[in-house]
Amino acid sequence: MPQLWAGMDAGKAEHHCVVLGADGTRELSQRVVNDENALLKLISDVLELSGGEPVT
Repeated sequence: MPQLWAGMDAGKAEHHCVVLGADGTRELSQRVVNDENALLKLISDVLELSGGEPVT
């Protein structure tokens, strides 16, 4: 099970998410517009990285 940490900078028009692996490597860095479908896609991308396991 991969250990991942996710952080998000939430803004009014867009957001930026970074996911780091246990060794500090950047696994994902993605900017998305403030839109439900875009945010659901981002969540799906993060869950795919984690193999469906919870992310801290």
